[in-house]
Amino acid sequence: MWVHFRCLTPVLASGAELHYIVGNSTFYGILVSTELLYAEMLTTLGFNEVKCRAMRKRNSKKELVEFDVVARWK
Repeated sequence: MWVHFRCLTPVLASGAELHYIVGNSTFYGILVSTELLYAEMLTTLGFNEVKCRAMRKRNSKKELVEFDVVARWK
């Protein structure tokens, strides 16, 4: 995903808004917050207004949620 995000920056128009729908996961009882990893990468690359919006709970485990990770290019 880092390479994908990095490759977007030269082709995005100023003010472009991105949306990524992702779900967090658990592995061996450890929660992996995918939405926060995406948000951190986008922020590091210079995207603005980066937000993680919870959309809905997933059907499997109660702690799993789908998120809309939103970011705006400069």
